[in-house]
Amino acid sequence: MNEPIYNLRHQIQTTFMDDRDMREYGIEVLDSNGIITLRGAVPTHAARDRAEELVRNVEGVTSVINEIDVV
Repeated sequence: MNEPIYNLRHQIQTTFMDDRDMREYGIEVLDSNGIITLRGAVPTHAARDRAEELVRNVEGVTSVINEIDVV
């Protein structure tokens, strides 16, 4: 039986902190009933895509709006 996810935002932030490539970027995570918005800046398109991929793999995420800028 699956446990409900009460703090999806925290779970995603922990996922970023556990990923050695993503922890340094400080990506902002907003949650609206499983619709996750990502904001911040990363140096490459690969890092932007990696952030979205990590979030899509978190249970409870229904969609991702990726507003991360590549600078």
